[in-house]
This record gives sequence, structure tokens and C-alpha cells, in this order.
Amino acid sequence: MIRRAGRWFLFLFALTSPGAGTAHPHAWIDLRVSLAFDASQTLPTMRQEWAFDPSYSHLLLEEIDHRKPGLSLEDALQMVAARLMENLRGYDYFTEFLVGADRLEIPDAAAAELVWEGQRLILRFELPLADVRPNAEPVFSYRVYDPSYWIEVLHDPNDVIHLKGGEHCEHRLQAPRPDPTLVAYAATLDRNQRATIENLGARFAETVLIQCTR
Repeated sequence: MIRRAGRWFLFLFALTSPGAGTAHPHAWIDLRVSLAFDASQTLPTMRQEWAFDPSYSHLLLEEIDHRKPGLSLEDALQMVAARLMENLRGYDYFTEFLVGADRLEIPDAAAAELVWEGQRLILRFELPLADVRPNAEPVFSYRVYDPSYWIEVLHDPNDVIHLKGGEHCEHRLQAPRPDPTLVAYAATLDRNQRATIENLGARFAETVLIQCTR
């Protein structure tokens, strides 16, 4: 699947306009996840880090400079971070938490920041987990995806998932297996078309199961 970058304002419009965006990804995100267990072996929070692709990152900074000439990089990043988190809130921050088949409510994110590292924009934030206990049944799992599939979100193969403090716990990443006809359909859509399939991005999402033996 070809990964292509889109302009930042199209990304923001895709988050704020119902049905906006496209089904064929025009930007991509490398996802890094950290889950830290507390002393009682529960998961109070998930920390996510989104590394936007280099082309998208540069286009975003260029657009900021065009719209706000003379704005310092620090102020620009702060402004965009606030806007991104405000928009993502209406989409549960592209995140889905499941205990078995039951979907958990996504609380407001915290500790959000947008930084410039290695020629890429990095968005970091935390999501409260309401003290999930992965050693209980049914199994806890999560997915992170853009419902419109305008942006492809995949775990960074070089820095996948960190479990901290969880004794006898491990993660298992399940790759998506979309139907070939669905893949072919998504590939035909450009940025000016709307997918007729609701929540198309879920069909291309990776699923991570967190399991503890004790």
C-alpha cells in the first residue's frame, strides 16, 4: 500500500467534518505505545506517540509558516497540538479499548505535546484506562486507527509496544486481514471521494491483545 502525505489542513478538516476524508491513506503514522502497570498490576494509563511521516511533517510546518509568518517553532507546535487534540477528542483519539467484546469509554487525553525530532513531527499524549486489569477475563485489547482510512496508522516495527512493570504479561499483535475486494476498493478512492463503507479504517487496523498469566 503506497503511503502518501496530505496537507495538514485537510487532515484537520477530515477530523472535524462528518464523512470527510478518503478511504485510501494519504498520510501515515508510526505508532509507539507504552503501558505501565502499577503496584497492583493494573493499567492506569496508556501513553501513545505518533510519528508523522517526513513529507507530511514538512508540509505541516510550511503551512503553519504560511498562515502564521514569524511565529516561533515552539509557539506553532503548541498551537497545532491544542487544535489536534481538540479535533481528535471527537474521534476518541483514533483509539478503541475493548474488554472482550465490550468497548470502553475513552476519557479525555492528558499530557499532550507536539515536538520536532529527526525531521518528523511527534505527537505524544496519555489516555486514562480506568485501572484495567489484563490478568482478568475477558482479554483486554486495543486498536488505533483513522475511521476514514485517510491516515494509515501502524505500530512502528522498530519500537513496537512497551509493557512496564507487568509481571508475567505479554502483548500479541494481530495484523489486519481485510478482504482482497475491500483492499481493491480502498485503492480506487482518491482524496476527493468518500467511502461508502462506514468505519472503513477499522478493517485495516492492527489489534493488540494484552494478556497476563497471573
